[in-house]
Amino acid sequence: TSTLLALAIGAVQIHHDVVSAEYTIRGNPNVRDDPPPPCDDYLNNLLASLANEDPGEVNRIRRILAMENRPCYKHYFDTFADHFLHRVKSVKKHMNLHIPKAGGMSLCSIARHSEYGSDIPADTNCWEREHFYPMWCIYYLGTRPKWESCEALDENTPGFVMNENYLDYPLCMQQRLYSTLIREPVERAISHELHLEALKDTGNHEMPKKLFESRLAMGRMNYMTWALSADLFADNLNKASLVPGKMHAEVAMDTLSRFDFIMELSEDVECDAAILHFMGLGDDVVEPHMNAEFGKFEAK
Repeated sequence: TSTLLALAIGAVQIHHDVVSAEYTIRGNPNVRDDPPPPCDDYLNNLLASLANEDPGEVNRIRRILAMENRPCYKHYFDTFADHFLHRVKSVKKHMNLHIPKAGGMSLCSIARHSEYGSDIPADTNCWEREHFYPMWCIYYLGTRPKWESCEALDENTPGFVMNENYLDYPLCMQQRLYSTLIREPVERAISHELHLEALKDTGNHEMPKKLFESRLAMGRMNYMTWALSADLFADNLNKASLVPGKMHAEVAMDTLSRFDFIMELSEDVECDAAILHFMGLGDDVVEPHMNAEFGKFEAK
């Protein structure tokens, strides 16, 4: 268990190599003016007070220290590990922000074969229809209702649910573990576009030209930053036309640093298995997702 825990915590750390604006977790998540907390008793007391009140802030501090103060991070590793274990054992429901073409369908398939399986509707690919429909559906964001409260969200969604739309604020981290899958940004954007092209004239997914063009633009203009920040910067009628800029990226980085799990499907089977284990999804290895109807939409 200790080996799995070290792998799981280590695998979701934020890296220094900034690949692009969309790969927002590879930047510095600290968008505040104040420096990282000092490595002293103050930090120990702060972590103790935040553990139940603001678990996302503990995640954020952990990731800052992992990047900027490794000795301090190492000193408090057991504290972070204890907090992490307590959280995954006590919070049993899960919210996944599904970034298109990053492996979400594979994750949903694994969830169906886990303890969450009986709670997931058979016809929705793990997403709740009224709020979390994917962007290739013919729905307009102006019709998407707002959750009245975290309690309402928690009561009306399955134990494992995927949000295939924009993230709702405030985060409901008292009720849910939060996760997302990431992928190399250029490959993801190309795959996203190919998927939209394949779906635009297909059966129930046929889109009006204007709507298709707006969804295509959304995929090209930093979809991940849009999904993480749109709820704070525009009303429903204007969300689809929001073009992410620096301030949106800063919010996206800060929010993502608070997530419990940030997973990039890789060839490191041991790390993948560790993260899936702590997400409550068992120890199955994630296989590459193959869309039966349209292929894998690989970037060429």
